[in-house]
Amino acid sequence: MQLGLRCLFSVTFVCGLLAASHAFAQEIANPGFESGWQGWTDADPSGKGTALSDVANSGEQAVKLSEASVYVSQVVYVEPNTAYELSAQIRGAGNLGVKVGSEIFFEQKATKSKKKWEPIRVTFQSGEASSVTIFASFAGREGRFDDFSLSPVDDSSVQISARIIPRSAGGYGLSPDLPPGRNFDLLGWYLNTPADDNGDGVSDRFPEVELAKGFEDKRYFYTGDDGGMVFRATTGGAKTSKNTRFTRTELREMLRRGNTDISTRNEDRSPNKNNWVFSSAPEKAQRKAGAIDGSLRATLAVNKVTSTGDDRYMGRVIIGQIHASSDEPARLYYHKLPGNSRGSLYVAHEIADGDDVFYELLGSRLKNAADPEDGIALDEKFSYEITARGNSLYVSISQEGEMRAEVTIDMSKSGYDVANEYMYFKAGAYNQNNSGNPEDYAQVTFYELAASH
Repeated sequence: MQLGLRCLFSVTFVCGLLAASHAFAQEIANPGFESGWQGWTDADPSGKGTALSDVANSGEQAVKLSEASVYVSQVVYVEPNTAYELSAQIRGAGNLGVKVGSEIFFEQKATKSKKKWEPIRVTFQSGEASSVTIFASFAGREGRFDDFSLSPVDDSSVQISARIIPRSAGGYGLSPDLPPGRNFDLLGWYLNTPADDNGDGVSDRFPEVELAKGFEDKRYFYTGDDGGMVFRATTGGAKTSKNTRFTRTELREMLRRGNTDISTRNEDRSPNKNNWVFSSAPEKAQRKAGAIDGSLRATLAVNKVTSTGDDRYMGRVIIGQIHASSDEPARLYYHKLPGNSRGSLYVAHEIADGDDVFYELLGSRLKNAADPEDGIALDEKFSYEITARGNSLYVSISQEGEMRAEVTIDMSKSGYDVANEYMYFKAGAYNQNNSGNPEDYAQVTFYELAASH
């Protein structure tokens, strides 16, 4: 996946929005940019992503946004506890929004057309605020904005626009009002869940384009109240194949990003452009592959693990993987026993066509392990990294920038440096209990997810 999912991918700038601004104004100053930048903050880190344009909806000027993360903003006075509509004219793509206290409300236009001006509107409640910050920002393609206006509306019928919870409010720049595919760039993944709604006997699969368009399922895969991407995998339910023992709600990396002319995989196990290989693979395999080596990074919280069934299986969930054609060079486990307040983390490295070798990161993987003093509790956020370069596999656990545990594994004798082998990342909730109550479940919420090569 090419885009780092540090926050809402289409309005990434909100992670650190508006540290400085102009003096307060009683109304929108210079709403059509006819007086240049007067009244506006030009937040352009590159020095070339914002410009005044002579292509205007009215008058002689508008503002043009053409680089990632750029925006223009202005602080305006409002009446507390009042509903407002912020509107503008837009040509091309862009986000229109308003920051109210620690929350951000926005709407997006993603049109490919650069020739037609259209209205875009954001509705919001001012709450206790007496001033708000309005903004327009880049949304993936060039866009122009003109003729801003702000007016109160009848709050009995207004539909509030989508919100973002920024880092300043303890969030990750995600919106609880949007499906996962609009908070995260999911065009590089497909999804399996325990559902079998089509009755074919295997778990339902949702392709990358469907995820990007906003697919969600309140049973298994949806946006949480804090904007996180929730994966829930019940103990009972459909599995990905007849040979699979456990259910999952899990993403599978797809380098083809919706291009179905490229198959998911080659049946002879040779690489193709949808999958990647280690740089220790033969040069011929590297040329066939979609990428070489890779890193998977995530910030997440495990919300629930199973607590019924055989004690060999309860409490285990896989939260990240490197998967090969039939084996797994890396499986990252979270494991919390019913009597413990914290969970352990460990990684399994599977030798090709061979056995697993386990490496404990925090706590123990034993089924009767004591409560790990260095473990991680349910709902406690942490980050992981799984990186493969050549015959070296690196796995780490961190919290708030502090390293908690790490291990480097030598794969030189693991059997993956061959011509007919390929790799892909997986992330989500792969429930490792098939023995308990069918309604019991594992649940994991992701706040950041980035795969890079």
